[in-house]
Amino acid sequence: MGVCCPKMAPAKHKDEQLNSNPSAVVPASSSPTYCESSPSETAPSEMTYADAESNLPRVQLIGDVLCLFTLRVLIALQFKGVVVDATWLTPADLTNPKVVNTSPDGKYPVLKYGHHKIVHSTDVMLEYIEETFQDPTLIPSPIRSEVMNWVAFIRDEFTPIVGQLVYDGSPLVQQELRPNLESAFAKLDSGKLVHGKQGRFFFGNHFTLVDVYLIPALLLVDVAKFFRGIEIGAAHPHLLSYSLGLHSFPNYAPVRVDLELLKGAIAKVLDERAPSPLIVMTVLQHRSISWHLEKLLALADELLVNKLEIEVGEFGRRGAGKRMQLLWKMYGRLVDLMQEHAQIEERVIFPAIDCTEEGMSESALMDHARDLPVMNGIREDIKGVMALEQGGSDHLEGLQALAARLRVYQKNVVEHYHEEERDLLPQLNIADIGRDKQEELVIQCFGVMEESHGRLLPFLLQGLERHEVNQYLGLFQKSFEGGNSRLFMRMSSCLENADEEFNEVCKVAQERMGEVMAPAKDNA
Repeated sequence: MGVCCPKMAPAKHKDEQLNSNPSAVVPASSSPTYCESSPSETAPSEMTYADAESNLPRVQLIGDVLCLFTLRVLIALQFKGVVVDATWLTPADLTNPKVVNTSPDGKYPVLKYGHHKIVHSTDVMLEYIEETFQDPTLIPSPIRSEVMNWVAFIRDEFTPIVGQLVYDGSPLVQQELRPNLESAFAKLDSGKLVHGKQGRFFFGNHFTLVDVYLIPALLLVDVAKFFRGIEIGAAHPHLLSYSLGLHSFPNYAPVRVDLELLKGAIAKVLDERAPSPLIVMTVLQHRSISWHLEKLLALADELLVNKLEIEVGEFGRRGAGKRMQLLWKMYGRLVDLMQEHAQIEERVIFPAIDCTEEGMSESALMDHARDLPVMNGIREDIKGVMALEQGGSDHLEGLQALAARLRVYQKNVVEHYHEEERDLLPQLNIADIGRDKQEELVIQCFGVMEESHGRLLPFLLQGLERHEVNQYLGLFQKSFEGGNSRLFMRMSSCLENADEEFNEVCKVAQERMGEVMAPAKDNA
């Protein structure tokens, strides 16, 4: 993208004679996808400008109807009252030899006005629009500095964060960028409060270049909610209100993007860019196990705090006894899940990694050998505490020892998973393992983890966020065989008959399994 500034150097827009012959075009490199043109897609342009007065300026815009960068240009032109003759792209344009007449380097969008032509950089196009069509202005003089500072933040920081979260499906990237996104939300929310509390636009009643950049970025956030579970929460009320209201903004509503079409287009791109399925599966299992370890430790601490702070009567003993039984049940499930997870690493994932360099997984295998007796020891500790009489000093000491041992174990597991994700799993991208082979290895993993994808499936999925559940179950598409596989039937049965505590996650999982199964049925 070009550098955005309020004034534009004349050299950027030297007069250039345009070929008067019609040209076919291809999508902009910044576009998420391209789609077939149809009456329904071109109708907004026709409806918006068909009755425009003949003395209004007209520009030609060639590009992708679903490109959010191009949308910036459309919004700015709508605000300026400029008539747009839009040419939206089709796949057939990719093979049309006349494409070079419009953009010799194959980059789009293209903006034409008179003898001027600007290619690809929507930042430069916006500078040109502001300079050429000065009234009304998108950069009011009294707030010029503030406007340009916010434009730079949205363009250079906020939009790239959202874009990477949408287009990079790696769970590691998702985890790393979430805090950055929340910080950006907080900054925008504060900015809207300071500058725009007297109106619905970012600067109150003034529609500015900030809105031109922010509207497309927030549309991408809307899409990110569908794919990644990202959304503007109640902690950012001013930004949330802006996001909910932008669809009725007079300078966006006439050129608004069909979000369902945008989701479909992005879904195709995400399918092409999908990260290593082995890495996704492994990291998401790490997420679930870590979540359950944290819940388990919280329950152990709760038992210990209650023991120290209250005098245990008969009612208290019954309540504490139930929580100890819950602790035992949770830990039993967790151990079974962790043991199967260790098995797929040792039988499938580590051998694939060691193909790149022998002995790469040696340290991880040593961690597995270290942790197994600890896991069994904690199980015996829980049994021992349950056998002790509640209220006695031995019971208190047993709880303290159990909580301490769980805390050390949790720390070791988290460090172990972090080392695997940092040092080992990236080797799968280096190894000469094609996507088809990786999918075969994933299916092998499912075969090893029978309990985890049977009776333990609700427990495994409970430790994931909604979008992670969707991502995890998406790995099963080939294994489901259109709903006819033994694996699919076993998983479906376990979700239908799960304990009540798993109702919410089971509902999400059942919906996702139906979506995953549908493509296989369509291709049958």
